[in-house]
Amino acid sequence: MTSGGNTDPDDENNDAVANDDTARLLREDAAVGATVDGVVSFETSLQRERCSTLRLIGINAFFFAYGAWISSFAIVTLPAESTLFFPNSDTVALAGFMMIAGASQLSGPWAGFVSDRTQSKFGRRRPIILKSAAFVAPSMIAMFFARTFNNAWWAAGTYYVAFTAAMLALNVCYTACTGLVPDIISDNQTGQANGILAAMSAAGACASFLYTMVYPNVGSLYWFYLALLATVPVTCLSADEKSTLVHPNAGDDAPLQTTFSWLELASMYTISPSKESERSFFWLFVCRTLYYTGISAQVFLQYLLRDTAVKDDGTGLIGHEPEQTVARLSFIGQVAGMVCAYPAGLMSDILGRKPVIAGACAGIISVYIMFIFIHKMSSIYMVGIWYGAMNGMFLSVDYALAIDCLPDRAQSARWLAIWGVASFIGTSVGPLVYSLILHFADREYDEDDGSKETVQEGYTTMLLVGAFLMALCAFGLLLVKPRR
Repeated sequence: MTSGGNTDPDDENNDAVANDDTARLLREDAAVGATVDGVVSFETSLQRERCSTLRLIGINAFFFAYGAWISSFAIVTLPAESTLFFPNSDTVALAGFMMIAGASQLSGPWAGFVSDRTQSKFGRRRPIILKSAAFVAPSMIAMFFARTFNNAWWAAGTYYVAFTAAMLALNVCYTACTGLVPDIISDNQTGQANGILAAMSAAGACASFLYTMVYPNVGSLYWFYLALLATVPVTCLSADEKSTLVHPNAGDDAPLQTTFSWLELASMYTISPSKESERSFFWLFVCRTLYYTGISAQVFLQYLLRDTAVKDDGTGLIGHEPEQTVARLSFIGQVAGMVCAYPAGLMSDILGRKPVIAGACAGIISVYIMFIFIHKMSSIYMVGIWYGAMNGMFLSVDYALAIDCLPDRAQSARWLAIWGVASFIGTSVGPLVYSLILHFADREYDEDDGSKETVQEGYTTMLLVGAFLMALCAFGLLLVKPRR
């Protein structure tokens, strides 16, 4: 404020700080796409042209496949395969699969480390996407053949190894794809792009569940998984990245721009709450870990329906009905999530990210409470719609909030990979804890097929633990302060 031509020193200091912050953010945005001196700089995020909706869909095409793979693997395929290989300890076997799926995400920071430094005339993301996708097909084929010899002693081990390879390749590909949005899309389209990403992921999950409803034989899913690889070239063609070669006439690919350093690679796995630039990203990491630990109770949904659901005629689910029912329930939930994802992303651009995420956590808590008391299938389907809508809200805004909190956009893949490790911790620790709860819970003997079924008390404990973790996630958002 000025008075009589005099300038208030405090105002000058505040303006200087504000200008420094603005200049710093612009410098960061201008650095996107450049790793060291000599690389052609990309436009700042404020200078980028708006992308058409069709191109945004093309860029996010891979997430259609990723949503189909991850959702149906967790909800349909792995529970069925766990029972196939280990009929007497399927919950523990399923937890083992989920720990592998989660641990595979530790490859993310390494993939981000390489992707951020890749020199290629095709950009720094697309070479990694194509190379990692090439490992998915043989892994899926090996899994299919291993399950056909499930009685052989080596079959389960082969399946676990092939599954590990597939998850590693998918997560490397996923990490590179997440770097496309901050590299290409302007800030004022981040919410829209993330809404489309979430909608594509939900649409892929819907497609996989619809396929399961039509073809309940789990073995046929593997050919559907292979067909999904067609989305990879769509993403690569839509993401018209700029060349990251130092000189126009340089060779095709130089995987690392700088000398490889184990110490530098190790730093890709660290995040410090004591550094001001990383503090909000750290607490977002914690919140995401809590969310995925809580939401991972869904991998036991097939068992929950098998042991507690009641059809309209008063009988339980038998035969292939649990697989078909969970596919049907997941399908309608994903449709609800797909419908809500895009509006939620746009809404977060106006109202902010945190209120939408907190509302989604509250919605998931209500779902867990309802699953404790509701057992009729007709009512469970209604709960599934609400569950899908709430999860879709979270997924549509979670990624956008992570971009808003990035400590350094020049290394966006690195930081988003660390952000992805949060889901590794959640999807590894959560199923392990829940499997132990269910494994040691009271079980009733089924005289019809000789199996043992977990009683309601075990599932009640599991759902209450999940609801508590969701509440912690919502309250933890108070510590997250986005920089953009």
